[in-house]
Amino acid sequence: MDFEFPSDVLMLRDMLRRFVQKDARPLEMKYFSAGRLEPEERARLRQAIEQMGLWGANVPEDLGGAGLDTVTACLLEEELGGTFVPLDLGDVPPLLYQCTPDQKSRYLEPALSGERRAIVAAREPDALRPEAWATTAAPQDGAYALHGRKRIAHSPAPEDFFIVLARAPEGISAFLLDQGTAGTRLEEPTPTQRLLVLESCLLGPQSLLGQPGQALTALAESGPKDWIRTGARYVGMVERLRTMAAEHARDWMSLGGPLSLRPAVQRMLAELSTEVEAARWLVYHAAWMADRGQPVRAEAARVRLFTGEMLQRAIDRVTLIYGGPGPSPDVLPHRLARSAVPAETLELALDYARAVVAAEALQGA
Repeated sequence: MDFEFPSDVLMLRDMLRRFVQKDARPLEMKYFSAGRLEPEERARLRQAIEQMGLWGANVPEDLGGAGLDTVTACLLEEELGGTFVPLDLGDVPPLLYQCTPDQKSRYLEPALSGERRAIVAAREPDALRPEAWATTAAPQDGAYALHGRKRIAHSPAPEDFFIVLARAPEGISAFLLDQGTAGTRLEEPTPTQRLLVLESCLLGPQSLLGQPGQALTALAESGPKDWIRTGARYVGMVERLRTMAAEHARDWMSLGGPLSLRPAVQRMLAELSTEVEAARWLVYHAAWMADRGQPVRAEAARVRLFTGEMLQRAIDRVTLIYGGPGPSPDVLPHRLARSAVPAETLELALDYARAVVAAEALQGA
């Protein structure tokens, strides 16, 4: 077995690593305080990524992207996880690849260029799995009337738009929704929970994305690779947390000596280091399988589950090393990590991954 990455891929990784350290990390506290970056800051980061030739790296070649293989994409995602500023490489939800020619000019092309961001509104506050989603899209006078509540991962900028998954007569369908459309509003019941509320929101047939009732099929095709890339990003985040904790333990003096001399701190650092290395190779094995066209749904779910739980444990351990009795919102690493991956959002994803892994285990029993 050859565990070496190609030299040109490592060059891309190193270039992105320098960008993350030099340009992204200095913005972390500002992003944490404001909850978002200013438009000019987002534009500057995007321009730097474009200059590196990495914008659209994961987009298929026939749509103007680089169409990177999954292993290379994971190497880059791991580097992006080294900052708590939410960076991407111009990725768009694969659902957008189903756009009609008219929809492409209004949604897909601006999303690919970075002018607009697509925010998927799929999960609901009280329902994780699609069979329990209550948001409906009822036919009404040649249009669809959407009604329900959806969780969204980001606070949208004015130019952003939504891809809403709702239950139509044909099944779960996807709809393109601009901000400010009548019958919509945004709510934030908690600092980490954002909701898109739909109340008799009328959308014409031109807003339907793809075939009616086929949204889940399209998601199932792209979902496993997305889970693997997310796992790679979590590996990068935990590596960053481990580095922060090790530096703090080495430099912080307590009771006449550095924290690094305490057995409890050494144990937690050893566990962090071992888990992140195990997770890294779980990620790249799944990516290797995906690149060879092998079925990876269960493997990708294991990646999602292990790396997500690892991130939770890493946050707890790093918080303890920084001096708290447990997870404390006043500790810097904990606050930064939670701003990037809210606990509720992570736990919902882990529940779904557990269900997939358990189903595979029971099927093979």
